[in-house]
Amino acid sequence: MAVLEDVGMDIKMYDKCFKEIRELENGKHIDETELNGLIDFVNHRYDCADFRMIVLIKTFLSYKNLLSKETIERISEAILNFKYWMDEPGLDGMCFWSENHQILFHTCEYLAGNIFSNHIFLNDGNLGSIKKEKAKTKIHRWLDYKLKYGFIEWHSNTYYEEDIVPLVMLVDFSDDNLMIEKSKMVLDLLFLDMAMHSYKGYFVATSGRCYELQKKDVNAHEVSDIMSFAFGIQKKEIDYTKLSSIFMLNKKYHIPKVIQEIAKDQTSVIIKDSMGLDLKEINKEIKNNDIDDKGMLLWQMEAFTNQESIEMTMDIFNAWHLKENNFLRDLDAVNIKPLRKLRLLPLVVKILNPATQGVAIERANTYTYKTKDFMLSTAQNYHPKAFGDQQHIWQATLGDGITVFSTHPGSPMFDDAARNFSPSYWVGNGINPHAMQDENKLLLMYDLSPRKGYLERHRQKFVHFYVPFKRFDEVIKQEDKIYFKTKNTYMVIFMSSTYQIKDDEEIIIDGIYSQFVIILGSKDIHQSFESFVKRYDQAEVIFKKHHISLVDEKHYLLKMKKPLMIDGKKIQTAYPRYDTPYVKASRKPEEIHIAFKGLSLSHDYKHLKREVSDDARS
Repeated sequence: MAVLEDVGMDIKMYDKCFKEIRELENGKHIDETELNGLIDFVNHRYDCADFRMIVLIKTFLSYKNLLSKETIERISEAILNFKYWMDEPGLDGMCFWSENHQILFHTCEYLAGNIFSNHIFLNDGNLGSIKKEKAKTKIHRWLDYKLKYGFIEWHSNTYYEEDIVPLVMLVDFSDDNLMIEKSKMVLDLLFLDMAMHSYKGYFVATSGRCYELQKKDVNAHEVSDIMSFAFGIQKKEIDYTKLSSIFMLNKKYHIPKVIQEIAKDQTSVIIKDSMGLDLKEINKEIKNNDIDDKGMLLWQMEAFTNQESIEMTMDIFNAWHLKENNFLRDLDAVNIKPLRKLRLLPLVVKILNPATQGVAIERANTYTYKTKDFMLSTAQNYHPKAFGDQQHIWQATLGDGITVFSTHPGSPMFDDAARNFSPSYWVGNGINPHAMQDENKLLLMYDLSPRKGYLERHRQKFVHFYVPFKRFDEVIKQEDKIYFKTKNTYMVIFMSSTYQIKDDEEIIIDGIYSQFVIILGSKDIHQSFESFVKRYDQAEVIFKKHHISLVDEKHYLLKMKKPLMIDGKKIQTAYPRYDTPYVKASRKPEEIHIAFKGLSLSHDYKHLKREVSDDARS
C-alpha cells in the first residue's frame, strides 16, 4: 500500500461518524453509502482513521443485524487489515501518539481483538486474542496516568471528544471489570473539567490544544453536542456525523448528578487545577526507560525534539521504523549513529534550539474565575518566552458568548498538509507570553527577543488580540486603553504601546516588548458602565519592558518569568490537582471527593472504588 498524501484538517476532523447511525439505533435499515465512505477512509489509513475505526466497531457490535452482508464483510475486512500501532508493519499516514489518539488506537485494537479473538489479523499476523492482551496493558497504563496526573491536552474543547468516545466504548463493551471501573473514573474527571469550566454551557477555558474556529465561536466546539446532552444548558440538535454521537448512544455510563449540578452553578467561583507533567519531572516520575511507558508518555506530550526526550524519540523512531511516517520523517536528519552512540543528541538540541520544542504540552496550572456575567481563564506562568504551538494561554468569555484572547502569531514550521496548521496567526503562539491572573484581572507580557530557533520561520514583531468589536454594545477608545460593554458585562484592556484596530476584530500592538492588563467587570460588581470607566481611568498602571504594576484595590506587580506579587506577597501557582469549591485534592491524589448541593461522587484510586451518592445509575 502506498502512503497517500494527508487529506488536510478540513476533511479528517469532520464527518467522523455518519448521520444514519441514529436510524440504526432506532432499529431501521439505512442507506449504507456514508458508512462505506468511512470504511474507505480507514482502508486508506489516512490520519484520523482511528476516529472512523471506533465508529465501525461500534456499528459492528451494536447494529450488525441491520446491515447488508456486503457491508458487514467490508467492516470485518477493514478491522482485520487495519494497522493498530506504530510497531506493526505497513505504510500509513496516521498520527498515533497524542493523548487522544493513543486511547483511541488501543481501544480499537482491544475491541477488535475481542470481536475476532480466533482470527489472524493480516497486518501483523497476530491472533485477535494476542492483540487484545497487548492493547489491554496499554489501556490500563493510559488510564492510570490520567487518574494520577490529569490530562495533557488540558481543557481541550476539541480533543476531550476523542477521549470520551473510546472510554464509553470500553464501559459498554470491555469484559475487564477493572478497566470498566477506571474508564468510568476518567470519564467522571473529563466531565468534571467541562462542568467546572462551563460558562453558560460552553467549554471556554485555557487549553492545551485549541484551534482558531473554536476560540472565536463558542458554538463550534467539538464537545458542544456532548455538553448539551450532558448538562442540558445549551439546547441543540445532535449532529450524528460527529464522533460525539457515540457518547450519546452509549448504554452504561451515566454522568453523576453532582457533576451536572456543578455545570449549572452560577455563583462566583475560583477554579484552580494542575494538569500533566513538566518535562523536567518525567525522569523522577517514570523511573524506567521503556518505550511503551516513558516513551509513549513523552509522545502523548508531543515532546519529540526536546533535550529531555530526543534520545527516547530516536530510540522509538528506529525501533519502529518510522522514517516513512508523514509527521516524523524529518527526524531522519538527526538520526546519525555517532551522535546517538555518544549521547550527543541533547547537546545538538541545545545548540540548534529547534522551534519544534514548543510542540511539547507541559504541565498546566490553570486558574479560572467564573461569575454569571463572565469567565476569565489562564494557564498561569506557562513557559514564558519559550516556543509555543497549539497551547491557548488565556481567554475571556463575556455575557453574550463573546470571546477575547491574544496571541503572538506564529508560522507553521512545515509546508505539508499534515503539519502546516500550527502555530499560526490565531492558533497557539510563536513565543509564549507571561500570563498571570487573579480573579477578574489578567497581567500579560510578551518578550519576543529569544534567540531564533532551527525550523522557525519569520518571527512576527507584534502581538494581537481577537476582539469582535461589532458584537459589543459600546466601545470607548482611549490612547492607552479600550473599554468594552456588552449588556451587563464590561472589560478594559490597558496597553503599553500604541495600538491599531484591523477589520473590527483585531487589535495589533507592534514591538518586541509589550505589556497588558485586562480587567473584567459587571453591573453586579461595578454598578454602571460609567462607574467602571471612571474607576479604571483612575487606576495606576505602569508598564516597563519586563514589568507591570497595577494599583487598584490591591497592588499587583509582575516581572518577566517571576511570580505575581500582590501587596508584596508572592502568589503560588504550582497548584494541587484540584483546589475548587467542589473538590480539593493533592497533586497525585489517592482519592477525590466531589460534593455540591448534597450530592457527591467519590473515587478511591488505591482500592479502585467509585461511589455515586445520587439516584443516577453508576
